[in-house]
Amino acid sequence: MKRSIYILATVLAVGCAIDMPDVYDPELRILFQPGVYSHIEQAESNRFTPDMTMGVCAWLLGEDESWQQNAGNATPYLSLSEAYCQDVTVQKGDSNISHTDKYWMVSDSTLWPATTETLTFLAYAPYEAHCGCDAVKGVTYTTNTLDSQVDLLYTTPHTERYKSSNGGIVQLLFDHALCCVNFRVKNRVTTDEKITLKRITIDEVHYKGSFASMCTPQWQLDEATTSLCFYEGAHTTQGLPEEVGESLLLLPQQLDTQMTVEWEYTTAAGTSIEQRLQTIPLNMVLNAGWGYTYTLSIGIDDVKFLKEIVEHRFK
Repeated sequence: MKRSIYILATVLAVGCAIDMPDVYDPELRILFQPGVYSHIEQAESNRFTPDMTMGVCAWLLGEDESWQQNAGNATPYLSLSEAYCQDVTVQKGDSNISHTDKYWMVSDSTLWPATTETLTFLAYAPYEAHCGCDAVKGVTYTTNTLDSQVDLLYTTPHTERYKSSNGGIVQLLFDHALCCVNFRVKNRVTTDEKITLKRITIDEVHYKGSFASMCTPQWQLDEATTSLCFYEGAHTTQGLPEEVGESLLLLPQQLDTQMTVEWEYTTAAGTSIEQRLQTIPLNMVLNAGWGYTYTLSIGIDDVKFLKEIVEHRFK
């Protein structure tokens, strides 16, 4: 009996001395690597330069909570803050191998939460655009493109990110909220005649609007429209298309308007005739994130759309 009690006491003593191993939960800064979505594979995927900053915010979710079902109850973790680029040395996993690269960060003291918790991120760029950022409407923005030609970039929610993934580095993929339009021009006259382009104007364009990125990216356009000048000067046209004027950012919209083109036709004898004509109506949808190039062919007394090129990207 005494022997049995002694053995049992020994087992209990040993059991009390055994500790469960700690879960690996290191302190990690939140780092970002931004890239820009492209509609074609050949375009550069990352247009962020070290001088660019972005606005970013984050919400916290507990273990086994999804953003789709629990977004309304998510806890704000990172209020809207400016993230800037700097050289950061990071370590590869549990190894002693490290490397230095350019990452965007809010501050040295902004750390990931516990390993079992996740963060959902929203971001926009540039930071100076002064967008809003919340869990219901997403990235919000109001603009007048006549006053501001800001190429606004935004992300959809990057949901349920763990610090154990990719060493705490969040890959942020941005898209364009606006679209871009520019023009090319050629002439249809003989080599001893000349067409001098004076002005290109789209007659009616919406230029004010409000943007919200959630639930689906959408613009609410102001009813007001304006004429928009893309070129004004004195450009001697050639037989092959050449780019002229400005490449302008526009609100995504349905165009249903004419264009006005002004030019001077000079005959072989040196006499000149001033022309000002409106084109056929321009009916098409301008989609966010796309770049559109319109080519105008100018004759002695007419203007035609020779070809329309949708480039699927900004330049």
